[in-house]
Amino acid sequence: MTSSDDQSRPFGRRKERHRVTIVHGDRVRAFHVDMGWLTAGAAVIGVFSLAYVAATGYLFFRDDLLNGAISRQVRQARAYEDRVATLRAEIDRINGRQLMDQEAFEAKIDALLKRQSTLGDAQARIGALVDRAAEAGIKLVPGPATGSITPIGEPLQAVKPQAGEAAPVAPPPLDVDKFATPLRSSWLAPFGGPANAATPRGASIGARIGEVEKHLDRFERQQAKTLGDLATLAEADAAKARRVLARLGFRVAEPAAAKTQAAAPPVGATAMGGPYVPFDAIGAAEKADRALARLSEIRRAASALPLGRPMRGETTSTSGYGTRIDPFLGAPALHTGVDFRADIGDPVRVTGPGTVISAGSQGGYGLAVDVDHGNGVVTRYAHMSRVSVDKGQRLKSGDVVGLAGSTGRSTGPHLHYETRVGGEAVDPSPWLEAGRDLGF
Repeated sequence: MTSSDDQSRPFGRRKERHRVTIVHGDRVRAFHVDMGWLTAGAAVIGVFSLAYVAATGYLFFRDDLLNGAISRQVRQARAYEDRVATLRAEIDRINGRQLMDQEAFEAKIDALLKRQSTLGDAQARIGALVDRAAEAGIKLVPGPATGSITPIGEPLQAVKPQAGEAAPVAPPPLDVDKFATPLRSSWLAPFGGPANAATPRGASIGARIGEVEKHLDRFERQQAKTLGDLATLAEADAAKARRVLARLGFRVAEPAAAKTQAAAPPVGATAMGGPYVPFDAIGAAEKADRALARLSEIRRAASALPLGRPMRGETTSTSGYGTRIDPFLGAPALHTGVDFRADIGDPVRVTGPGTVISAGSQGGYGLAVDVDHGNGVVTRYAHMSRVSVDKGQRLKSGDVVGLAGSTGRSTGPHLHYETRVGGEAVDPSPWLEAGRDLGF
């Protein structure tokens, strides 16, 4: 068979490979088609098609297999939905726990801020009470490592304490920002446990807040002791002032509350007991305030009496009150006052507030001044070289009434000082001692 006969045969029946030529413009591409490979490919496609049709027909006529596949898919979908619901519920539970923790945390912070505000108010009142205590004559010094106050020395002098001397130092304001860290479940659990003495920077929120609570507890105890000491000192000084005035024949009226208050039994002073009652800083401050107010009232009453010193500095008594040998006659005589050694021209001061009822020469007293202090009490300053006040003049305690001298019936420069109650001369010494005891 010639090649021309072979080429004239239709596509697929030639013995030689078919050649396909593609012409596109100036470009010409040609490739050969192998009938063996083409036949094999067609056979594979045919077999796959037959298998697919057979499998589809099999499944179509076998409903149980199709239903089983559908059931498995439904079960898988439901299991997936159940898992999603479980995870969603867990997320909701975690979010709810975090919300509860957040609310508990905020409540804890609010409680700490409120507590610190209360302690700050009490601290401000303590500062005012310390100032009042100093004005009332209570001298305060720091106690041993507690910031409490203790009395020192006698007489009780009105000494102004230095800033922060008697009261504990207030803790720094609570820094809420440093607690603002991301939430995590059950982060408030450490509140129930003890906090370390020094919490590191990376410590838990509960430990850091616990440390703040411990600091506030210490500060609260210091405040309680300070207020208790203030009240105790004020009550003790008030009782002492009442005793001192009682020796002079004066009684200070007790307030109604003090009359009904029962005295604590001295037996078993170290025994303690009773239910726990949280410390009330405001109530303790009010108790100390009442005690200081009572002390101030008693001291105001005492300050109206002539309890001061008629001369400043160290003075020496040359002759006391009572019977003595008269320096001119050499016979026993009653000395109605106390003589103080003085140089001519030394200032003579009134020992309490009052009104001048006599100023000038008074016979054997020489130049003398009489001052009425009320309540029937009169003081006399005699043998002066000069009188510096006029009759009817109002005087404050410590005002100068004249200058020491040796006028009248006198053997030398000195001051004759008398105290008269109801017109009768009394010994001035208890009055001078009372003034020293009360810090006048």
